Amino acid sequence: MTVASDAHRTRPLRFGLHTALPRGADLAEFAVSVEHAGFDVLTIPDHLVASLSPFAGATAAAAATTRLRTGTLVLNNDLRHPVDVARETATVAAVSGGRFELGLGAGHMKSEYDAAGIPFDSGRIRVERLVESVEVIRPLLAGERVDVDGAHYRVHADAGSLVAAPDVHVPILVGGNGTRVLQLAGRVADIVGLAGFGHNRDATRVELTHFDGAGLQNRIAVVREAAGDRFDAVELNALIQFVGVTNDRHASAGELATTFGGVDPQLLLDSPFVLLGTYDEMAEMLVERQQRFGVSYWTVFDEWSGRTSAMPDIAEVIKRLR
Repeated sequence: MTVASDAHRTRPLRFGLHTALPRGADLAEFAVSVEHAGFDVLTIPDHLVASLSPFAGATAAAAATTRLRTGTLVLNNDLRHPVDVARETATVAAVSGGRFELGLGAGHMKSEYDAAGIPFDSGRIRVERLVESVEVIRPLLAGERVDVDGAHYRVHADAGSLVAAPDVHVPILVGGNGTRVLQLAGRVADIVGLAGFGHNRDATRVELTHFDGAGLQNRIAVVREAAGDRFDAVELNALIQFVGVTNDRHASAGELATTFGGVDPQLLLDSPFVLLGTYDEMAEMLVERQQRFGVSYWTVFDEWSGRTSAMPDIAEVIKRLR
């Protein structure tokens, strides 16, 4: 069993709101409301749908706020060259005063690749490409020389010649559920993003492979082994898939089980990726989960893909924890 380290148990709790705000919405006003609700980070997904552009959206949100951090959760590596990712990242980090976190992933929505005419390679190749991409992005953001001669990217440049590195550190989040992605996260990321589930090859079906406590411990163990001595410096993030305010957790879990494809309600009651209860109970659960797993950074969904926004409920939980 993986036991949370003292460093992870004592990290300050952070809260993120994940949004795909549709076009036409007032992003500046929304970002201010997220900041006032007590959230620490506003993250934006990277899907080829009618929603925010990640870098432009993060920039606009940062410009409208003073404390709120912004980030990508997660950028689809296959949609952009890593040099361009580093350039965009450096710009957002600079103009926001260092309030930007770069989240990276290998991509998984085959339908989006097909619609845009982008080849959808095997998971192995997509992860290999992500590994090489990080090897390009990290030195560019640090203002260092880049020498990458890989199977997918070949970048050779003197320090500062391709990207104007920001004068601030840009945390890199690597998110996923697969072993190879989490090994990469353990080796190089500042933040590891955990979701508890994967997809079949074309992402037409969700598979709750690591959705319970034992599953999360298993994935964290992968990160720990890959990270080695740097594990204590890695922040652990979890993407909560459902938040429900209720005085009867068991009844709510039974109702929710049908939404999750008829799973055992007990799985949802025990899952670190589901939050059911009163505001006080939710606050207690998050503290207990940090002590048990070491996760200190929790992200919830805004209204998106049929979900009701968790923002007002988690705002109440944040009040109780702070």
